[in-house]
Amino acid sequence: MPLLRWADRLAARHDDLARTITRATGKPLLLSRIEVDRAINLLRATHTHAQTFLAPRDVDLGQGSRATIHRVPIGPVLAISPFNFPLMLALHKLAPAIAAGCPATWKPSPKAPGVAELALELLDGAGVELVHWDNDETLRRAADPAWGLVSFTGSVAVGNLLKTACPSRLILELGGNAAVVLHQVAEVLAMARTVATGACTNAGQACISVQRIFLPADRPDWQSALVAAFCAVPTGDPWDPTTICGPVIDAPAKARITALLEGYQARGGRILCGGTWDGLVLAPTLVAGLPAVDPGICAQEVFAPIATLHPYTDLGTALAEVDATPFGLQAGLYTQDPAVVDRAFARLQVGGLVINDVPTRRDDRLPYGGFRDSGTGREGAWCSVEDYTTTKVLYCP
Repeated sequence: MPLLRWADRLAARHDDLARTITRATGKPLLLSRIEVDRAINLLRATHTHAQTFLAPRDVDLGQGSRATIHRVPIGPVLAISPFNFPLMLALHKLAPAIAAGCPATWKPSPKAPGVAELALELLDGAGVELVHWDNDETLRRAADPAWGLVSFTGSVAVGNLLKTACPSRLILELGGNAAVVLHQVAEVLAMARTVATGACTNAGQACISVQRIFLPADRPDWQSALVAAFCAVPTGDPWDPTTICGPVIDAPAKARITALLEGYQARGGRILCGGTWDGLVLAPTLVAGLPAVDPGICAQEVFAPIATLHPYTDLGTALAEVDATPFGLQAGLYTQDPAVVDRAFARLQVGGLVINDVPTRRDDRLPYGGFRDSGTGREGAWCSVEDYTTTKVLYCP
């Protein structure tokens, strides 16, 4: 039971792991602790699911003949993980590999130093090798047909290179451009706080961070509530136990985000709050005045504590604009109308639609992934073991 042993060892070193994540990436300590909790729960959930899923299944073929269907390892796994969830997103790849019996090679982000080393020290083997290849070497190695599966979380650009180079089965989680549609809201202040948290947690460095907010044009009070909520997000020192919006990962990220905001303003965008820097910490930022179909809004992943506001008068138009993006990971919808839920679920090409909450919500047991440029395949304790195995049949006459 290597996954359960690993979970127990992570739990025993919980604080060390959380502090290592914060020290390496600047993620607020509160969020690092949550990440370790999720990692432990994921290992246990994957173990539980694998026990059932990997059990051979008997089939009665009639006339005294039987067969058993077995799930066997697909082969060696290459797991390539990012900096923003350096433990959690790696374990979404390593846990099913270990459960399935696949040897795994883990290539972590160089922007999260020390996290992988401590995690594997606690694993104590179990068929996982740690490598620190650069990007060129990673692409060259991924092209080896000996891999049974390559799993990557990161940018669309690198994901497209892997699609071209890699002949093996691929699972790609390539980001998003998550929107939330405010249609009917029961508690405005609670909604505003939730949306602000969904946009600014971990400095917006999450694939399902809220980037676009659609709200009725006749509800200026909702906009005022959102501005106040963004201004109230606990921001700053990642070691402060109350902070949820800390620094972005590095100076190049700051330069990219600064240029993005300058571009918004040059095209008529109005910064309603935020937009100022304290070192690598950007104050939570709301931008209005830009059309939802502006390519700088709908066609890129911001990866920053920034969201744009888009008033609408027709719900159908709003849903069409939500979907007018090359991404398709998750979306949120606030409504009390079941017919609107059905309409949105049928209309939106996203891997997950979250009702009366933000798209930032994720349950690590459930299938997670998207359409179009958001990637291929799904991760999650209740589905991922299947991708790491294939079937083998034993006939018993």
